[in-house]
Amino acid sequence: MWDAKATENELRELTSVQLGPETKEYNLLRADEEYQNGNVTHSIYHQVQALFQCADLRFVTEAQNLENQQPNTTEILAEASSQEKLDYKNNKFLQNILKYHQKLEQRKPKQKPPKPLEHLDFLQDLPDAESGFARISHICQELPREWCVLQLCKSFNPATTYSTFCEIAAAKGDIYLSLLLHCRSPQLPATCLRFSSDALSDLFREYATLVERFRRVVTVDPVAVKTQEAKAKYWKELNAFEAYLKKLISDLTSIFTPYCSLFLGKRYDCDAVQQQTKVVYARVDELCVEHSWSDHQRILLSQAALHANRLPQSQMKQLGHELAHNDNETEALLVYELLKSCANEWQLLEQRQSVAMKRYPLILVVDERLDHLHWEQLAPMQECTRIKSLHNLWRLFKCHKSQIQHGYYTVNIRSGITLVNPDADLQKSGRRWRGFLEYWLTHWPHMFETVPSEQFMLEQAFKADCFVYAGHGSSLQYVSGRLIYRNRIKGVVFLFGCDSTRVLSSGLYSALYGAQDYFHGALCPTVVGTLMPALDANIDNVSAHLLSQWITPANPKIIPWTHIDRVAWLSQGIVQAAQSGTTETLDQQPDYQMGSLSAILANLQMGRVEPKIYNCCVYVCRGLPAWNLAVQKLPF
Repeated sequence: MWDAKATENELRELTSVQLGPETKEYNLLRADEEYQNGNVTHSIYHQVQALFQCADLRFVTEAQNLENQQPNTTEILAEASSQEKLDYKNNKFLQNILKYHQKLEQRKPKQKPPKPLEHLDFLQDLPDAESGFARISHICQELPREWCVLQLCKSFNPATTYSTFCEIAAAKGDIYLSLLLHCRSPQLPATCLRFSSDALSDLFREYATLVERFRRVVTVDPVAVKTQEAKAKYWKELNAFEAYLKKLISDLTSIFTPYCSLFLGKRYDCDAVQQQTKVVYARVDELCVEHSWSDHQRILLSQAALHANRLPQSQMKQLGHELAHNDNETEALLVYELLKSCANEWQLLEQRQSVAMKRYPLILVVDERLDHLHWEQLAPMQECTRIKSLHNLWRLFKCHKSQIQHGYYTVNIRSGITLVNPDADLQKSGRRWRGFLEYWLTHWPHMFETVPSEQFMLEQAFKADCFVYAGHGSSLQYVSGRLIYRNRIKGVVFLFGCDSTRVLSSGLYSALYGAQDYFHGALCPTVVGTLMPALDANIDNVSAHLLSQWITPANPKIIPWTHIDRVAWLSQGIVQAAQSGTTETLDQQPDYQMGSLSAILANLQMGRVEPKIYNCCVYVCRGLPAWNLAVQKLPF
């Protein structure tokens, strides 16, 4: 007979490295059982456990272990045996080595004693799911109060332990959406929704082949598409793919309707917003008390009421029926009337005060098996970042807490370093990047068309305030992942290459890894990259717009990037003012640049730079939401 408690005690002593996929699948199985039994908080605990991958613990903690274990010259001599000391006195070579290290130690500033290693798994050694959920709640309350934290987790599937990644991605399953931090935290606890439908199974199957479908369309021989017929065929297939992707995203949105408002963060603070929020929550509480609604219903209605002017009336009605007891028509109508009233009031407030339209960042904790879906498109106007697990978010937060203000990781980027087209086989892209960098970032060091050494990556690129890579893939082909883990990456990283932050499997079954996992392992706060391939010219265009809006140029007297001749730059790499463009310089347009990196990416997601959906939905921010104080001060 299976003993759940005995199994948990045994698993607690082991890591995923030792057990493989069984650890994750066991927690997903328990999450299913607890949810079906009505123990939502216990289900959330097992979901959080499942998303935490212990496989990288060896690497994540290795750098600090090495720092703590490195002895100084005094300790080396004290530990030497009498024979070793005698050998040392008679060996000039060993004496010179020791003297050299003594000189190095004298040059280094005196450091505080190393902190003892804090285990990355904050749920380790807890006796049961109840205490585990209490710890999760405590951890979440330590995070910035401005954040909303949503966790997306795919349900248990026994075939996972012997399937390939493509089969796992296409397999049936439900999705758990856990609100770890929400608009009513900490007064009301975390809650969870489960989404299950035939449409979801179809969506998994279609998304599993999305990248290969796109590659088949865009991978063509340039020589073979010079005729008008060949060009027409190419664009016809690309337009068909665009329609296909739009339908997939529409299907994803339909599955989460009427709960897409959960993907919106808290509104910016101001007196008017605070006053209106109190009024809205009071109405919600009054309705919930009158009809004996649960905390779960109260949270969902509060979230919808906070963003009611973003909901179409059809979704207001649908939400009323979803929340009402046994589809009670009276309760459903009351919800609809409440949301309609809130929507009008929020709309008027936003017209009076534009700050009320803005929202703090949303943190998405995304299961590796759901990471390839375009979650940002459910609320493209929302500032958003992704992270692999709550444990990883907690680790980054603890490390960079001193720089986090009002929910943003604040930086002051004045300089950085770029690595462009190191394989020297992207000629047009290289010309475009050279033109942009020599126009906007003349004060940065650039490496063009040169394969970097590991020493360059570790000692220059990863030590810069900002590292920008433009080339094939993610730059991991130039440096060992283990070496990345052993270092500390202090700056914001941009990886402008196809699939640069796409998670992939390295075997029949293994934990899925993307470049961001290595960078976050080295405590890099923020990584921007792509979910899937994109066309070179479009990546270059998006990259230039993004960097020009977030990085201070060498000369503030230059014309903003949006007013240069786009055709000349894309075709020849020449940067010149557009004939019909403005002559105002950057310092005359203070609203051109934005401090919030996630806000710029939200504009990309809405198609304001590249209107085609396959060009705008692939860019994601991972880690902490960053704000560059060099271009804009915090408005709080």
